[in-house]
Amino acid sequence: MVDLPKMVASAIEGERSNFSVAVLLSNSSITAKKIREVLPKKLRLVTLTSSSKVRENLNELGLDVEILEDSLSSQGLSVLNNLHDIVLQGLGEGRFNSSDRILAIMAEPMNGIVVIETNSLASNKLAIIANEHGVDIEVLARVMELARQIGGRGREGHAVGALFAIGSVPKLRRYTTAIVLNPFKGHNDSKKDVTVQNNHETLAEFAWLDGAILFNSKGIASDAGRYVQVPSGINPKSGEGGRHLAARAISQLADAIAICVSSSGVITLYSKGRERYRVRLS
Repeated sequence: MVDLPKMVASAIEGERSNFSVAVLLSNSSITAKKIREVLPKKLRLVTLTSSSKVRENLNELGLDVEILEDSLSSQGLSVLNNLHDIVLQGLGEGRFNSSDRILAIMAEPMNGIVVIETNSLASNKLAIIANEHGVDIEVLARVMELARQIGGRGREGHAVGALFAIGSVPKLRRYTTAIVLNPFKGHNDSKKDVTVQNNHETLAEFAWLDGAILFNSKGIASDAGRYVQVPSGINPKSGEGGRHLAARAISQLADAIAICVSSSGVITLYSKGRERYRVRLS
């Protein structure tokens, strides 16, 4: 049986304490206490758990703990991808810094240690997807930033959602139908460029229209309020809503990147008909 505290202590010693934060995934208060004991006192520890009882116990001890919506014990190997998404989410919300070096400690559903360099985590994952579609990484990063902005507003009690598609505009238009007059028609590209921060408020307003906003590979918005025509061959998956189905469908039909923001604050990225990234804004 793996002695996780001993493994953590060895990692700390081997890395000469070159970590700025430790993240523990555990549904055991006892394990969390043992890990805290072997970590340097100055090293911040964040415990992630799917047990409300563990959260209560650790809060009483003054430890930094956050609740996970998905059960830790049921995740299996997928916990590795979810861990990266949790860190990405923390970066977006300011809980972690882009310069952090994180010691990720997994006590459930498996025992192990992963070192995460936050300065390369987000860019590497998004860069791979962007490269597959010939999209500049800055464009994809800015659309994701816009998605987080909209998802964040949803957390304030507003039922908001959005759908973005990035790719060849002729292809995207081929599989979508205009349901409102195009608000971007006749405007200069500089006013429709997602890489320009000042444009995000306007883009967010149009994102709340029914339908999708379409972007070309350079990040220029061409259309808003486009209804995705989902053919009979693409069927909804269990629990999949209409917006997610539309995002998955357009990414497959138009060989595009589609980003769906649900009203509950979940951001899902689809590429070529597959879910490639998902994060829940807390």
